[in-house]
Amino acid sequence: MRYILHRLVTQLVPVMLVASMLVFLVVRVIPGDPAAAAVGENATAEAYAQAREKMGLDQPIHTQYIEWISGALVGDFGQSIKGPPASEIIGSAFPATVELSVFSLLIGFGFGVVLGILAAVDRGGFWDYFAGLWTGWNIGVPSFIAGLLYLLVFAVWLGWFPVAGRVPFTENPLEAMKHLVLPSFALGGIVAAQISRFTRQSILDTLNEDYIRTARAKGLSERAVIFRHALKPSMIPVVTIMGLQLGSILGGTLVIESVFTWPGMGRALVVAVRDRDYVMMQAITLLLVMIFLSVNLMVDLVYVALDPRIRLGGTSEA
Repeated sequence: MRYILHRLVTQLVPVMLVASMLVFLVVRVIPGDPAAAAVGENATAEAYAQAREKMGLDQPIHTQYIEWISGALVGDFGQSIKGPPASEIIGSAFPATVELSVFSLLIGFGFGVVLGILAAVDRGGFWDYFAGLWTGWNIGVPSFIAGLLYLLVFAVWLGWFPVAGRVPFTENPLEAMKHLVLPSFALGGIVAAQISRFTRQSILDTLNEDYIRTARAKGLSERAVIFRHALKPSMIPVVTIMGLQLGSILGGTLVIESVFTWPGMGRALVVAVRDRDYVMMQAITLLLVMIFLSVNLMVDLVYVALDPRIRLGGTSEA
């Protein structure tokens, strides 16, 4: 808890503060006038002035930022130009994005680790060759292209999965899984490719350590050597990559949610940019940054569980 509080005070909070400033400023340099978008092209000058006043755009920029961040701290991100509060729109889109991101990470981590282990054990063999093909495909083909191909083959031609949309798990778990499979594989494929490469290389490096040779000299089977002695320390760089891949997942949702008509925050952000909805752009971007930073903190905590030699606070045992 002391380490977590230290990270929150010295890193997470300052970074979030700087990120909020950057989000606030970057949104305002995007071409377009949100007040004009709200009232329409044929609006009178009076209606336009009223819209600017309602949005607070007539105030100095530092005043706008202070009012916005003060409200954001208590969950009030302002009101969308479409009418509903931004928090209400995010509340309906957030579960869909979390659902898609979690399943994509599970697919990426599961397939990546398994393929990486198989490739390392069967170095130069079939599984090593297959993992290389899988990695090349997923890294070389953008996720939205892969998503369109999955839609064409598995949804349109074969009819195994729905073409688009989402069904909540609370309504129909089986239908919810059917809707999740294709976007999760399109988004998690790149993660699986990266994790597979790092898992393979990390295991091969670990197998050259002295304690691995000692374990083999004691007569342990190769399976016991890998799963009992090599796998756990090999996962440390893999966990790092998995934490970093969350950024790819969150960024990929912007496109994948549009391809599969998935009603999440990525699609809501794309719509907000199209409509010049400053309030929604700021709220969603800030929330995505907060999620990414929080996951990085959790990754640091997982290090200790994987390797007892690592100590929170930056020290380690020899």
